[in-house]
Amino acid sequence: MFVKCLICALAVLTPTLALAYDVRSAPTGPPVYIEAAELDLGEKNNSWHGRYGAGFALVPEFAGADAYALDLDLDLKLSWKSTFFFENGTLGVIAANNRLWRAGALIRGVQGRRISNLPDLLAGLGKIDTRIDGGLFIGASLYKIYMSGEFFTDISGVTHGQTFNLETGYTMELSRQARLVPYVRLKWGSAQHLQTYFGVTPDQAVATGLRPFQTKASLYESAIGAIFEHDLGNHWRFGSSLNFGLLRGMAKKSPLTKSRFGSPEQVSLRIKLLRTF
Repeated sequence: MFVKCLICALAVLTPTLALAYDVRSAPTGPPVYIEAAELDLGEKNNSWHGRYGAGFALVPEFAGADAYALDLDLDLKLSWKSTFFFENGTLGVIAANNRLWRAGALIRGVQGRRISNLPDLLAGLGKIDTRIDGGLFIGASLYKIYMSGEFFTDISGVTHGQTFNLETGYTMELSRQARLVPYVRLKWGSAQHLQTYFGVTPDQAVATGLRPFQTKASLYESAIGAIFEHDLGNHWRFGSSLNFGLLRGMAKKSPLTKSRFGSPEQVSLRIKLLRTF
């Protein structure tokens, strides 16, 4: 009963506390829909399997920020009969299931930008509300290599934009208990999506002193990173991830990124204690 209550609480709180702005809320491994035997999340002797846990995350205060915030980081991955899954604020259904690849639909909540995270001189940019995205995914695995593509469109009217993410990684078995997964990720955004996070309207320019800036659709971030996991015993696991992102295109050219409060380098570090089931 305690475990079920904890899972329900994490399911509610995880999307709210996540700081990542357009990727999976708390990445500590390949997407849950990836089929790879060496990355099993836990025992599969019933319909449900997954993991839950908590830790800390050091992440940029907002998209394009040079300053960082230390925050509580909750983790929850659930899968039911290899059909429905929940992963840190993202709910999905697998519609096509092949031995090598899977595809389906996604819906997720994504936290926007809080005024409290903006420097006083940039408070005039205003907050960005939490949005709801609907999307599609396709993921493939071949032995220890995985690849995934995710397309999202804002269905809540916050950005009216779209994003497309590509990711590939390789699982390195360091020992029977330890795994290291280096990966590469690319992110593309529509003009509307990038305008919301990196554009500057004339009113915002007057309020902040930044020059007006109108965005276009572009590849806006490339990233490399690594995920490390170590089994601590029966059902317990230590997880950590380090991600280094480099803003490109419209995001790099943005007056927000070029200001003394911004930076094209976006680094995140996450450390967690996890329990599998």
